[in-house]
Amino acid sequence: MLHSIETELAPSESDVCSQAIKSGNWAFLSGQIPLVVGSNRLLQGSMAEQTAQVFHNLNAVAIASGGSLEQVVKLTIYLKDMSKLAEFNEAMIKYLSSPLPARAVVSVSAMPMDAEVQVEAIMMIPDPVWSLAVT
Repeated sequence: MLHSIETELAPSESDVCSQAIKSGNWAFLSGQIPLVVGSNRLLQGSMAEQTAQVFHNLNAVAIASGGSLEQVVKLTIYLKDMSKLAEFNEAMIKYLSSPLPARAVVSVSAMPMDAEVQVEAIMMIPDPVWSLAVT
């Protein structure tokens, strides 16, 4: 069964997609750009600042889905300028824990609102029953 996830703590395009779709112990988080919640404007600044906003948005959706960024197993990263990958990586690592998720990085020519970065995620949600059995 599929469940749509929506939270006011992250930007939403609810008229065209869900912020995430949850199916069983999996959540598929829609791509997030450095959009400031409630303002409908892109965060302007360095790639590190934009990356922080993207992961802030992703984290809000992850929590609303029943997990956290610690359970992300796969990221897809879209960058307009691959020369900013090192700066992105340096900022990204602050939001993830080991083991780091698998990922793909894709160079693109354009994104919504002319954003420079977008990240989508696949997350495995911990099973509360299994967690109790293991402890």
